[in-house]
Amino acid sequence: MNLQDLVDELAETLGRSVVINDLAYRPIVASAQGDEIDEVRARALLRRVTPPRERAYLETLRVTQSRRPLTIDLAQFGAHERLAVPIWHDDTPLGVLWLITGNLPPLQDHHFRAVDAAVEVARSVLAERDTTDGSTARSTVMRGLLATDAAARRTALGTAVRSYGVERGPESVVRAVAIGYDTGVVQRAAFGRALEGVERLRLSFLGEDGAALLFLGRGGEEAEVHAAIAAQAAQAGVLVRAVGAAALSRTDDDLRPVADRAIATAAIAELLPEFGGHASSEQVAPWLLVADIVSDPARLQWYSPAAHSLIHGGDPLQRQTIEVFLDGAGHVREVCEALHIHRTTLYYRLENMPQAVRDALDDGFARSVLHLALKLAVYWEHSGRM
Repeated sequence: MNLQDLVDELAETLGRSVVINDLAYRPIVASAQGDEIDEVRARALLRRVTPPRERAYLETLRVTQSRRPLTIDLAQFGAHERLAVPIWHDDTPLGVLWLITGNLPPLQDHHFRAVDAAVEVARSVLAERDTTDGSTARSTVMRGLLATDAAARRTALGTAVRSYGVERGPESVVRAVAIGYDTGVVQRAAFGRALEGVERLRLSFLGEDGAALLFLGRGGEEAEVHAAIAAQAAQAGVLVRAVGAAALSRTDDDLRPVADRAIATAAIAELLPEFGGHASSEQVAPWLLVADIVSDPARLQWYSPAAHSLIHGGDPLQRQTIEVFLDGAGHVREVCEALHIHRTTLYYRLENMPQAVRDALDDGFARSVLHLALKLAVYWEHSGRM
């Protein structure tokens, strides 16, 4: 996550420039400056430090020690009024986000929500830079659950289990919320924070992976979780493409594979309409196996000539018949009911299948490969790969 992208997007949302200072009032990052820039802002950015007189005044106001936003009157310095928003991580101040408010239209509620979301993002980024903290507070532990280092992830999960009520087992669920690829960093943060703030859900934001936001929560609350996700997404103006869930096992000591399963489940729930945009990894377990096959679709003829002949043979009725036949485990009555045909018609169709298909149906292993290959083709077709 990039602080420059953050302040640029926030500046566009607010219609005014944004600066984040460190605790010595030195600019860490700044958006492009608009017409509202004054002499104090210009000198601070040019010299990379707030001028001494102005800094001394800000220190008398204890800006960096404040826990709440402050409106700062800088008229005595010939400068516009500012809003200073302190950035804290647990009990450690990290910096200050500054906005010019004087001589500009007043900020509205949705502007303040965007500022709050940006501060959350800045907190995470700045806290990661601070290697001296050593804190084991809940937010730090939750961030560590998806750390790059496997040992750090295992340590974080152990701490989460011992100290923060996380259980190893199906009671704990990772949810991957796949959102629009063009969703901005402030929008993502606002959405993630809003979901975390739904108290009854008790979701903990773990971080992002591509276009997926990852949360750790409790199992058995799927309908309520999906309703809350939809409501908060609508309020934040975020497109939710799909939601995938994966539960921990009793023996899991690393959350990364669980998160990966949740992300893969969300991808399948998005591709296949039968899941309605949300699914658990248990529901899509066969599809997860299929999704793991990374071979080129053109190689299908190597693995199952029977499937290749059905998929590329130009007769969709034959393909449908065999897929339903295999789905029904060859039970003629059930297959005929599903296809709405008489059993004589079914026998006729099977007898007139391509030779490769008839050979596969007579061989148990080849029959299983044919069934899997047909499912793989459905996956590829929905994903645009075939």
